[in-house]
Amino acid sequence: MFISSLCFGQINSVIIDSESLEKVPYVNIWVENENIGTTSNQQGEFELNLKEPHVIVFSAIGYETRRIQSNSIINIVELKASITALDEVILSANKQDLELTIGNFKKSKINHYFACGTTPWITARYFPYQKNYKKTRFLDRIKILTNSDIRDAKFNIRLYSVNEDGEPDKYIYDKNIIGIARKGKKLTEIDLSGLNIEFPDKGFFIAIEWLIIDDNLYEYNYTKQDSNKKLKRISYEPSFGTIPSVTDENSWIYTQGKWRRVWKKNSGAWDKSENKYSLLAIELTLTN
Repeated sequence: MFISSLCFGQINSVIIDSESLEKVPYVNIWVENENIGTTSNQQGEFELNLKEPHVIVFSAIGYETRRIQSNSIINIVELKASITALDEVILSANKQDLELTIGNFKKSKINHYFACGTTPWITARYFPYQKNYKKTRFLDRIKILTNSDIRDAKFNIRLYSVNEDGEPDKYIYDKNIIGIARKGKKLTEIDLSGLNIEFPDKGFFIAIEWLIIDDNLYEYNYTKQDSNKKLKRISYEPSFGTIPSVTDENSWIYTQGKWRRVWKKNSGAWDKSENKYSLLAIELTLTN
């Protein structure tokens, strides 16, 4: 009984590429159907505390998603690189003398944010393709409103295609795109110009992934409601600005090892966001 409880109590392991045997950093790790998760660090290492056996979901850019029973995880978890079949394309010069910006927002008007607490959420916004994008098909840069209580908080950008059900599907870029959020309320820009990614005809998702790593940890004190007792709480930075939307069709969240539509905001706050859905504040610039 004692040995069994130890096995279920804590998992310490490292994630590696099944072919190259190189360590895989920033893997999104969830306990399936539970609000428990973490992220592998830059050395591919992770730690997870469990009270009983569960299915663990491992998701990383460029790798096949893997589900493993927790009691079978010992020292190493292997991930297999995904093979993406690309359509035939015609290469053309990236001139960058035309620009088009979509998803404009005003920083001063935003006071609501997505935050993750202690679990590695991914939140995604869908950008549909429009005919007027034809002359500016390349993704050039994105701007995201971030709010961080620490300096230089790291987060990951994932770019997904869309499936028949309208949810995030396959990666359209198979490497991590790491963003750095400075302390405070900032417009954080991520340069995509060197990746030569074209806007897909069916549209695509820009997804933001929180990284549950030591560099992003923020510890603070708060006073319990209806009490003078002070408690400690931790979160993983940064948080990301949102704008209110009357529909949930363009906003998705990855939690408990699966994608689901964002829920309606109902916090009791009487403002423009009440009873609406939260959509990531992302400004996307296209070029030719």
